[in-house]
Amino acid sequence: MTDIVAQVDTSTTTTANVEETIETTSETQLASPASVDSLQDIADIDTVTNGITTGSILIYRTATNKWTASTTLENQNMEGGEF
Repeated sequence: MTDIVAQVDTSTTTTANVEETIETTSETQLASPASVDSLQDIADIDTVTNGITTGSILIYRTATNKWTASTTLENQNMEGGEF
């Protein structure tokens, strides 16, 4: 849709000029975002060390700077609250 631009002159005689402008679109050179089909496709996820099994969670390990799939919580502190 085009924009309509109007200018009104408020001198002793009132006149108006109306002109139609055309907007154009521009293209960008942005790459499409990468798609991931599985955890093995993500560089900072280690699914080889412990494998992936039902119930696995990702745990970040600073020694490897990777997320590792595991079914065991080893270094986590859990707070259950008060009941």
